[in-house]
Amino acid sequence: MLNLYLCQPNFRFGIAGKTGYWIPYSIGCLWSYASQFDDIKENVELKDIIFRRENVDKLVDRLENPDIIAFSCYMWNWEWSKAVAQKVKERYPKCKIVFGGPQVTDRPEEEEFFKHHKYVDSISLAEGELSFTDILRNLINGKLIDKIYNYPRLTELDIPSPYLTGVFEKIIADNPGVLWNGTLETNRGCPFACTFCDWGGLTYSKLKKFPEEKVLQELHWMAHNKMDYVTIADANFGVFKDRDMQFTEELVALQKEFGYPQVVDATWYKNSSEDVLKIVKLFISSGFNRGLTLSVQSMDMDVLDEIQRRNMEFSNLKHIFDICNKEQIPSYTELILGLPKETFESWSKGLCDVIEMGQHNAIESWLAQLLENAHLNTPGQRQEHEIDTIVVKDYISGFEEEDGISESVTLVRGTKDMPMPKFIDSWLYAWMINNFHNYGWTQILSRFLRKYKDMSYLDFYNRLWQHIQEDDGYVKQLFDTAKSQLTEYLETGIADGFSGHTLMWSAQQDFHKEPLEIWNFVDKVCSKEWLDIPDKYYSPLMKFQTFYVTHMDIEYPMNMSFDYNFMDYINDDVELTKDKSELTLELLMPYDTEEEYMDRMYYKRRQGWGKVLIKNN
Repeated sequence: MLNLYLCQPNFRFGIAGKTGYWIPYSIGCLWSYASQFDDIKENVELKDIIFRRENVDKLVDRLENPDIIAFSCYMWNWEWSKAVAQKVKERYPKCKIVFGGPQVTDRPEEEEFFKHHKYVDSISLAEGELSFTDILRNLINGKLIDKIYNYPRLTELDIPSPYLTGVFEKIIADNPGVLWNGTLETNRGCPFACTFCDWGGLTYSKLKKFPEEKVLQELHWMAHNKMDYVTIADANFGVFKDRDMQFTEELVALQKEFGYPQVVDATWYKNSSEDVLKIVKLFISSGFNRGLTLSVQSMDMDVLDEIQRRNMEFSNLKHIFDICNKEQIPSYTELILGLPKETFESWSKGLCDVIEMGQHNAIESWLAQLLENAHLNTPGQRQEHEIDTIVVKDYISGFEEEDGISESVTLVRGTKDMPMPKFIDSWLYAWMINNFHNYGWTQILSRFLRKYKDMSYLDFYNRLWQHIQEDDGYVKQLFDTAKSQLTEYLETGIADGFSGHTLMWSAQQDFHKEPLEIWNFVDKVCSKEWLDIPDKYYSPLMKFQTFYVTHMDIEYPMNMSFDYNFMDYINDDVELTKDKSELTLELLMPYDTEEEYMDRMYYKRRQGWGKVLIKNN
């Protein structure tokens, strides 16, 4: 018998005193597919599925004469996997080491891979089920295995489910204290070929569906096995509207009956429609705690052309925002900073264009990453766009790991069209939009001026941008601190324990800790002369703006009377008339502690938990 080990650790997370891990779904699919064949089932023994990061020496010590160990590699386990593989090869020279997954290069220089990773015997590219089965058969028959396997896609997704065939029963039984995350595939493939992404390239363009009955059975398995968190791994959930609605309804029914899953996450269909919104609304009403993600990435057509994303339909984007705003559907919009042909001017305009379309909740500005198999990470693209990068550690580690090995990613910090100083300015412009607009400090003012004076958001925030840099008070201090932290991060890869994701969140928290200082700045900048509106509106408008901004020291719900209902005016097609209004402001989710308030305002805002609700009394 061949002794087989499968290895796919993800980073861990903690909830309510428990430790959580993702079910190692990808590696499970390899075994469920291969073990359906008698020759493999009779000659290969699965010794263990390694799902957590461990101390490398301790892990290797407990292996029992491994004949083959297969790794599913991505950015969160790459350095660790290499360290384990090298140690295994030193201890067991005859053990065959197989690498697969998105982190393994699929470029013409694969042979160079083996010069730098001499402990790896074989790499599997694209879908791994066929190649892994072939590798096992060759080993059973005493044949040499190839260095590179690159099979065509499966003609049919007839992969026995690793959930339903019992692949994970042992690790669940052996780890009763673990809070498990389940991964669900309803289809494979992506119709988009974005150059910054490895998804389309790795899964190819044609969408293939898993059998409907299999997916439904897996959902039942997850509920019965108390999968707390389920990630739908489809690249575009909602693309098959009727089928995906059926799966969603089943998830809702299972949660009502068994209490699980409690949270369901999905990557939504890029061309979102009203049909997708119906699914999103069901997610929200069931407490799956997710709103609609709109992965726009850039609002500039030259950038979209360059990254091969012009097949995205932006014509209905405003329509989607209108529905979200009207029906209180939480949404957030993603932009990527550092894409080719993006400039400071196009970036700042793009942020404001997203607001123009109706996104007043959350705009996430992610730093561009160069993923291993993304087209953007090819030598030609790097050279053409003069892409300047920095390798940073601990970007997505989640928790400190016992193994002491840091994972790293390559971040863009400048391009030909956006050199690093402009890159930093662009990030700070996003910082301004997040703090002043999305978190409310000037949202009412800018929206009022947009309707009352037809002042564009770009004009408003460009003026605010200048005032921030000319300020000599608290806001400028925050601006300079955020700039210093980002600069340090892009120059060294280190920034006081914060990563590219959490740098923005940290800067936003600091912003919100001294509300009086912030309001003094807004009051000074947004003078009656600057706004240029009639006296009868100015004071009530400023009063309403202060009313709209939440703070942890205020007890909610909060009531206040106004001469004008500015909220109805900016949201609806109504006249601005003097009409005494009693309004109530509520938080959509209350809080008990400062930590909880900050968590819901900043980390959970994109899910709608930090938003406020204003009602007419």
